[in-house]
Amino acid sequence: TMKLLYTFSFDGSPTILAEVSPGRFQGVLETPGSIFSIDSTGNFKVVYTFSQPSTEVVGLTPALNGQAYGGAASLGSTSLAELFSVTPNGQVTTYPYNGATQGGPDGVVQAPDNHLYTFFGVTGNPVPAFARLDYHGHPTTLYTFSPDQGLPEPPFLGKDGNFYGLSELNNYAEFGIYRLTRGGSFSWVAKFPAGYAACCYGNALMQASNGKLYGALPGGGAAQAGSIYEVTLDGHYRTLYQFPQRITGIPETLLEASDGWLYGTAEGMYTGYPGYSSIFRLDPSNGQFETIFAIKNASLGECECYIIQGTDGKLYGVAIFGGTYSGGTVFVLDAGLPKPSPHVAVFEPKAGPVGQKVLLWGRNLLGATAVSFNGAAAADFVVGSSQGVWAEVPGGATSGPITVTTPNGSFTTTQSFTVQ
Repeated sequence: TMKLLYTFSFDGSPTILAEVSPGRFQGVLETPGSIFSIDSTGNFKVVYTFSQPSTEVVGLTPALNGQAYGGAASLGSTSLAELFSVTPNGQVTTYPYNGATQGGPDGVVQAPDNHLYTFFGVTGNPVPAFARLDYHGHPTTLYTFSPDQGLPEPPFLGKDGNFYGLSELNNYAEFGIYRLTRGGSFSWVAKFPAGYAACCYGNALMQASNGKLYGALPGGGAAQAGSIYEVTLDGHYRTLYQFPQRITGIPETLLEASDGWLYGTAEGMYTGYPGYSSIFRLDPSNGQFETIFAIKNASLGECECYIIQGTDGKLYGVAIFGGTYSGGTVFVLDAGLPKPSPHVAVFEPKAGPVGQKVLLWGRNLLGATAVSFNGAAAADFVVGSSQGVWAEVPGGATSGPITVTTPNGSFTTTQSFTVQ
């Protein structure tokens, strides 16, 4: 079942949503460039509006310091370019750059080294630079793309600690999947010639728990309606599903939900056709496809859409178009999914004395209620984001595994922390 949480007026067009604490979300709007907050019951408010008109707000990434980060830029005469951070209660801080010479960040990615990573680019200069940022926006350039490496889309952090993303080549006719290390070493995972359809539609590439990459192409296939594909990290490609008709096709973003299936949205073609948007799911093991909700009522929204899974297991999303005033909507879909369980992939450092601050890095860690070191409860811990919890080694702790507990369950590491 789908429930409408909020309908925007003519000022709207939401593009992204992030859960910053259990049941509390922040998002960004295209018109005007602004940041909003909303909870799972629909309580809504705009917390910040950028001062310059026609400001484009890109990304909203929860960071390990408890804030969410993104980029803002304007094509106006002053060439606004800045990084911004927003606290859970809506306080915004901006970190400006020289828009004419540096450009601005194209969204950011949090890494467990306590830094943000992004691409910088100057309008009209197709030479994007991959950079590392501290939380105050100070950049260190790690790698600069050459013209034949295309125009990269924002990356994500892979399970192996490298960054992956899509790059548009040959005037958008071709594309490739790139790999960047934290040190700035570049390589191709795979390159695709013309005929695979133009990429790159939103954040159309992700990595599933099986380690493989999955993406959505908005065109191509037998019906030119788009497809879902799979790529291994050594470059083997296969098509999992082709949409049969454009009026219900044109896939966008993907995510892996708590049941192990891939979930996504399809825009559909409206003009002159009885098309509609939809939310679908796909079994990555065999390509089984199901439409789980057809958005045939435009008051609920019309995709382009962006969805995430909340800590309550439900799918929360934004639709850029549709709603009563055509300004877009915020919605929630209960698909009967289990609540996502906590998982810790790594912790750093691996050893330390009592009082040492340790980062537990993983997923689904929002709302953590307890951390223990080999059974000794940590009195001091802070939930930085869904990906990270900071905990101090408590007095009386002995060497052994670390356990983190959330309302959705507990996870114990297989590796042991050494108390020195």
